[in-house]
Amino acid sequence: MGDTEVLADVVKVAIAVPLSQVFDYLPIGELSAYQTGCRVLVSFARRKVVGVVVGHGQPSVAISKVKSVEQLLDTAPLVPKDIVELIQWAAGYYHHPLGEAWATALPVALRRAEFKAPKEPVVYRPTKAGAEDCSTLLKRAPAQAGLLAFLSESPLPRSAAECRLHDTGWSAPMKQLIAKELVETVRSGLPAELARDRVKHSPELNSEQSSAASAIRKNLHHFYAQLLYGVTGSGKTEVYIDAARPVIEAGKQVLILLPEIGLTPQLLSRIQSALACRVELSHSGLNDSERFLAWQAARKGEATVLIGTRSAVFTPMPQLGLIVVDEEHDGSLKQQDGFRYHARDLALVRARASNIPVVLASATPSLESLHNAAKGQLELHKLNKRAGAAKGPGLSLLDSRSAHTENGVSGELLGRMNEVLARGEQVIIFINRRGFAPVLMCEACGSMTDCNHCDAHMTIHARSRSLRCHHCGASRSIPRACLHCESTDLLHVGVGTERVDEYLTEKFPDYQVLRIDRDTTSRKGELQRHLAMAASGEAQILVGTQMLAKGHDFPNVTLVGILDADQGLFSADFRSIEQMGQLIVQVAGRAGRAEKPGHVIVQSRSPDHPLLQTLLQEGYGPFTDHLLTERKDALWPPYVHIALLRSDSAVAGEARAFLQQVKEWLSASGSEHIKQITIMGPADAPMERLGGRHRAQLLLMSASRKPLHQLLATMRPALEKNPAARKIRWSLDVDPHDML
Repeated sequence: MGDTEVLADVVKVAIAVPLSQVFDYLPIGELSAYQTGCRVLVSFARRKVVGVVVGHGQPSVAISKVKSVEQLLDTAPLVPKDIVELIQWAAGYYHHPLGEAWATALPVALRRAEFKAPKEPVVYRPTKAGAEDCSTLLKRAPAQAGLLAFLSESPLPRSAAECRLHDTGWSAPMKQLIAKELVETVRSGLPAELARDRVKHSPELNSEQSSAASAIRKNLHHFYAQLLYGVTGSGKTEVYIDAARPVIEAGKQVLILLPEIGLTPQLLSRIQSALACRVELSHSGLNDSERFLAWQAARKGEATVLIGTRSAVFTPMPQLGLIVVDEEHDGSLKQQDGFRYHARDLALVRARASNIPVVLASATPSLESLHNAAKGQLELHKLNKRAGAAKGPGLSLLDSRSAHTENGVSGELLGRMNEVLARGEQVIIFINRRGFAPVLMCEACGSMTDCNHCDAHMTIHARSRSLRCHHCGASRSIPRACLHCESTDLLHVGVGTERVDEYLTEKFPDYQVLRIDRDTTSRKGELQRHLAMAASGEAQILVGTQMLAKGHDFPNVTLVGILDADQGLFSADFRSIEQMGQLIVQVAGRAGRAEKPGHVIVQSRSPDHPLLQTLLQEGYGPFTDHLLTERKDALWPPYVHIALLRSDSAVAGEARAFLQQVKEWLSASGSEHIKQITIMGPADAPMERLGGRHRAQLLLMSASRKPLHQLLATMRPALEKNPAARKIRWSLDVDPHDML
């Protein structure tokens, strides 16, 4: 066909490449078969890839250059119109290539042309014999007894994914339970009568909880955005479970988003005990087939509740009636690379488009959510007291400059630990730094062992006798002598979780110390196993990083020690103080959650810092009031809108020079939008060298969102065509959560 002939409509295909354009392909067969949301196999850059149809239209190049589709993979769209629109909206708002947005929204399994959908798996439930007291029979089989107890807790059968959350080695004891006829398998797709009329556990709500739940129930038939702001242990989960009950009884679905998979087991247990419905999980701890099956069950309306991490916000749910975003303040809800979307914000967009309620829940709400509540965009419901008989913990601020400390632990904290452990209670020691010590320093010449690839010291990991960079992952053996002066007087400066673990194990030989950080929980299922040990009381002293801070319920913990509380006070990131306050409040909230009173000791080298004083003496509310005033005076979010253009290069100065060119181009563009934009930088990133690459950033700020996005809409395509931009790596982050 010649280029002068009448052009036929082509299929517009989104492909997961870092380009904002969509690509033209000639259809095989009827054009009408290529519906938006269907996958196609196409030839792209000398390889076969899976793309998604996003429309039809005239070709953007000569028709003779347009290739044909290799194969139409779907006879109907994979996702409904509301998800298509959500993906398109998100790609537009975050100014990210549509193909990569689609790749994020679909399960990995569907991005492969050869994928064959797995069969519906079986699920497991106790038999009548298994439902009786089996303690004598399983006395010498604790793994089987624990697994049977786990199955018995739920009114519905448990899936393999749920069993794995309980115990990574669940498979062998399950086979033995089946052989003993204590457990049976059934098809997971069977309806809710599998609940066997078990009694649903409905906790009694106090007046504050009832008020919040009632407000949600009264607004189930239209968009209603609520911020559920409750102190730790106030029963926020019970509120939204209670609000979900009429949604489920009406035959609708509920989506619950969490920042971390570590929170999934306890939430799953609460929901299974309160609601007899099919619950599916979607998180990175599942394999591709399991995630696809959960996605498929939600898409077909078979799963009543979907609990998932951030990408679950894109899951099709045809009868969706309620969205909950738990721990809405948590930075893990924002994707930090690739498609940099925020699941909380997309949950609000999806709820508004679907005309359904959405609940944001947190003990330490983000400043953005508090600001939106003050503007009336979110209905604020506060839970000021802990549920049941529990009371908030007492707080002590300890000046660690004058107090005697050994391996980071003060004598006062050790004394309190002795008292608590003697009563049979548990202790949490929190330090947000893993490893043995953060610095290896030569006493003779003062030199420190730095990473060869980053502007950072290497952390000592004593048990593996290695130095590791926690930024790029580089590792090497601990040297026996200084590399500069050959002195053997090497000091371990500072403390990390490994050092505190070792010290407390020596100090308290009669008690089990359990360390929970990225090093001890890196293997699949280890985090769940560690958290189960903590919750059961098997370990009495828990040492860990922020993994311990995120919503876990340890009823026997009555003492929390926070070491080096002020790491966030002097960071270059404007959000660091907010995040420090959230972390302290969340960790402190682990103490005294049941009927036993709790106490928190906060060790600080800056005990007189006014914001730290406000936080500990007046609480999180006055603390955030001060921060919001500071942000308003300094013109930082949520009072302005920002985007961060990052660049990095293997050559020093090249990334910054590129951003300087971008700045000059923007300033000279003559755009009306540029007059309403403040451009800051370019500047080196706070850690200029990371992983052997030199980094710089350009900050764009505007009092109004519209001109900023109008500028970004023209800037990104221009950058993609800029020859200089192809020589370095760059990324655009709208509403960045991390400025580092």
